[in-house]
Amino acid sequence: MSDPNQQFCCICHESVTPPYNMLGGRVYCARHFAQVNKPHAGFWRSAAVMILGMGFASGVLAFLVRDVQDLSRNALIAIGVLLAIVPTAVWLYYFYRQDRLEPEPKGRIGSVLLTAMVLADFIGLRLISEWFNVPEWAAYNNWTSLGASILVNGFIYTAIMYISIRVWVYQTSEYDERMDGIIYGTVAGLGVATMLNLHYIIDNQGVALAPGIVNVMTTALAQASFGGVLGYFMAQTKFERKPVWWLPFGVILAATLNGLFSWLINEVSSNGLTVEPWRSLALGVGIAVLTFGALVYLMQRAQAFTLRAGKSQA
Repeated sequence: MSDPNQQFCCICHESVTPPYNMLGGRVYCARHFAQVNKPHAGFWRSAAVMILGMGFASGVLAFLVRDVQDLSRNALIAIGVLLAIVPTAVWLYYFYRQDRLEPEPKGRIGSVLLTAMVLADFIGLRLISEWFNVPEWAAYNNWTSLGASILVNGFIYTAIMYISIRVWVYQTSEYDERMDGIIYGTVAGLGVATMLNLHYIIDNQGVALAPGIVNVMTTALAQASFGGVLGYFMAQTKFERKPVWWLPFGVILAATLNGLFSWLINEVSSNGLTVEPWRSLALGVGIAVLTFGALVYLMQRAQAFTLRAGKSQA
């Protein structure tokens, strides 16, 4: 008969015996407790490897297909759909691996991702194109285009991320540290990015492969980073006594960054403005990379806080 007081490691689920190794209210076996407590200098290294690796892969692919012009529409769509899905899978794996204290349940991860995708498709994009009719009036001039991108697109995408996190994990026992907010936020962002990339490919009946590759790669990174920033503010609000304006400020910040990025990556290059498409794409990449750098810092800070709190309780 099993002992109801028996404790199990939160990572490998093997039984452990007293004295228990605990961190943030969770129990670890000796092997995994040693792993989570050893110095972790890999945040910036792994981030640099990912950015350089994705950038190199995007550049090589864009170079190889720069002169490809005789593909059929169906072939372009098929290639584009593959390009829309692969970056999401790569970044999802990267962000999931950063939570070394307690990897989140894959079921919760999948639920947040799928919810964000469904909301983005059936509600978000329909609100933008049908309810607010953004395509009809946003291109009037630069300021209306930018304002629509931030106040409509940015806030709708951010609201989708917020709802996806709030519905599935915010009040659950799995959401028990600051890092969780960042991880689930990036997952929600990747859900939005996946649907945006799919529509970008399908609505345009395929894409010019060279800029299209950079576009979908950057969109996945950017939306994941914006979602991670939002998730950080949500976690801070839950685990710390923050002023009433803290979470609204986080929502506004994430939405503003999201809208500015969307304007640069899409509006500027499609509405005949004075900025060249490749230059606007470069500016969008810059915002995505800078936000990702800030997110890496927040991940490192969140994990260090949890480790310090665990040591003070020991």
